[in-house]
Amino acid sequence: MKGEFHTFKVGGATLSIPRKADMRYLYIEITNRCNLHCEMCFKQYWEDREGDMEWELFLKILDDAEDFPDLEMIYLGGIGEPTVHPRFLDMVTEVKKRGFALGMSTNGFLLTKERVRRLVELETDLIYISLDTIPTQTTRLGHIMPSVAVDRIKLIQETKREMGKYFPHVGVEVVASKENYEHLPDIARFLGEVGIDSLLISNIVPIRPEHSGTIVYDGSVDMDSVVKELQSIYGGFVLRLPEFKLRTERHCDFVENKTAVIRWDGEVAPCYRLLHTYPEVVFGREKKVLAYSFGNVKDKGLKDIWTGRDYSWFRFVVENALYPSCTDCPLNTSCSFVQDTEADCWGNTPSCADCLWARRIVLCPVPMKGIKGYW
Repeated sequence: MKGEFHTFKVGGATLSIPRKADMRYLYIEITNRCNLHCEMCFKQYWEDREGDMEWELFLKILDDAEDFPDLEMIYLGGIGEPTVHPRFLDMVTEVKKRGFALGMSTNGFLLTKERVRRLVELETDLIYISLDTIPTQTTRLGHIMPSVAVDRIKLIQETKREMGKYFPHVGVEVVASKENYEHLPDIARFLGEVGIDSLLISNIVPIRPEHSGTIVYDGSVDMDSVVKELQSIYGGFVLRLPEFKLRTERHCDFVENKTAVIRWDGEVAPCYRLLHTYPEVVFGREKKVLAYSFGNVKDKGLKDIWTGRDYSWFRFVVENALYPSCTDCPLNTSCSFVQDTEADCWGNTPSCADCLWARRIVLCPVPMKGIKGYW
């Protein structure tokens, strides 16, 4: 590779960062459209236009992905619902034909019997389905109708047994709020009986000030007892829990797991949070999250973008926490840097200084590889 290192001057010292094609996970937002209209989803408040990824662009991305020898999985995610793309199954087929592991997130509504059978036949590695309650419970927010999600989980499991397949692994994403936090242990027990492989619980990031009253990570409810009960449950699945209080240590799953996200129009973002432009409320403070791209794969190879100077420096800064902490800064009610993610007071662009993902308060399904497969 031309120029094996990027060289930076930092505090009077010279720092060399290797230009390595070491991406492990690639998220592709094949569409940012969705068949649902969930009240708490920031998609309802963003400033972006909607669209589907063009087939030729998708093929170009897969061609570029072959430049990464350590790439473990391509994940159809992002903010839209991948199953609404008119060529969704063609895309799944193409990924598996090229020998990549494949994961996806879905609300499950458009997973027909025919589609599920095809996903099982292709041995899709991992499917995460969104669910907020179980069929015996109701909430005011009602993000995902539980009966639909549960029916799709059962359909996948039944189809696997019928076809004699081990894959796909089935995960469930649950967003904790004041509407459902007391029921989280019951949800976990129920899903264990259904036979899921992994359960990821995350937290809400309020989009509007009126949504702030729904969070459970501000000390307003007792989450310690809920967490203790969740940890005592053995349901035969992997359980991933977020933090339910602000802690000092910061880790970015996207950066530390060497993950990139490609938006439907080809823009390469470092994470879900910086994929689109939308409002956000962090512990009562309103701010604007600005979409940030390190390049567009229509114009440049993915390997060149990943190993580029700006993206390499960004990952180094985030992985080593070389950025301020706006979230617990005593000046965060008066400082202009907290108003958006354009930059921070240490000179970093974009700013991750107020990121609840870095605090592990919000989690995304970054796949992990176990003994028998992905979860």
